[in-house]
Amino acid sequence: MKKILISLSFILCLVAFKEVGEVSTETEYVPQNKPPTIMELAFLRKLGPIILNTMEKHGDPQLFTSGRMEKIIRNEQKDFYDVTIRVIGYEGPINPPYKLIRITFRFPGENYTKYNVVQYKHRNITPNEFNKLSKYVDRQDD
Repeated sequence: MKKILISLSFILCLVAFKEVGEVSTETEYVPQNKPPTIMELAFLRKLGPIILNTMEKHGDPQLFTSGRMEKIIRNEQKDFYDVTIRVIGYEGPINPPYKLIRITFRFPGENYTKYNVVQYKHRNITPNEFNKLSKYVDRQDD
């Protein structure tokens, strides 16, 4: 009987410590082979000035098009969201050279008017890549 109680106590302790030690994060990937949802479009519109400001701070003083949200990570324990977006930067009237820009913003839970740039990557892309990445940018209701 003692062995059973000790074993049961040990198992309960392991379960309790495992529950406390886990970081609660969720990741949601946004499908890129479908048009954006209305929610995604609204969020990207709201981020527009922040995206332009971030691009300028990172040496890309350009306009952008073809914005898409790629993924969202929610860290419940530390209370923040990491949102990764991509845009295509261009100079002039949406002509080459094109630049694919990926930005990950962190929005802390205590104040959603503040943000941090967690990651910023950019690379030149061809007109064919531009067309491929822009394929599902416009929302077309059926």
